[in-house]
Amino acid sequence: QLEFKNISAGSAFISIKEVDSEKNKILKLKSKIKTNRFLDFFYKIRDEINIDMNFEDFSLLKVINKIREGKYKNTHAATVDMQSMEIITKKKKKSISKEIYSPLSVIFSLRNKLLKYDDIYEYQIYSSGKLKDINISVLGRENIRTPYGVYEAIILSPKTLDGKSAMKNKGDMKIWLTNDEKRLPLKIEIKLKHGSISLLLDNIES
Repeated sequence: QLEFKNISAGSAFISIKEVDSEKNKILKLKSKIKTNRFLDFFYKIRDEINIDMNFEDFSLLKVINKIREGKYKNTHAATVDMQSMEIITKKKKKSISKEIYSPLSVIFSLRNKLLKYDDIYEYQIYSSGKLKDINISVLGRENIRTPYGVYEAIILSPKTLDGKSAMKNKGDMKIWLTNDEKRLPLKIEIKLKHGSISLLLDNIES
């Protein structure tokens, strides 16, 4: 469920499945965000992201981003070659020194961490052609209500290494995961200049 200023603003979903590739098993993640007819009048969003991830650590193997936000439109595709340690796009190659992640695959990687208060986890993320080093801090725990129910959640916040926003729009971001072995992503909140956008878990399909 997508909300803007606590008003229903559209729909969003994330799916993930195991796939046997030519060499080994991988994870395929798909995400879509779509604003409703009311919000379309002010700011139309039609985003679709497809990601291939390493089965063991959720690191990035391939990404295709189709971003449609207001008048802005962009499609970006990249493949990660861990043998040559490069990110390969249609126009260029970029060297890397370690595994990289997408902003979405980081969320799934964090589910395998202990996530104790004040813990900080370092990641290098790749988004829209740019590499960025970030720290994800564990801020604490709280009970939150979502359409899926009320849960005790672990609160996480990504920042750049100098403590600034990790978002390209400079807004603050918080992530809530259930405080259990499943670590379900309950809520993602992005604070913007004119309000905040929240993605709330309202259903799980196996």
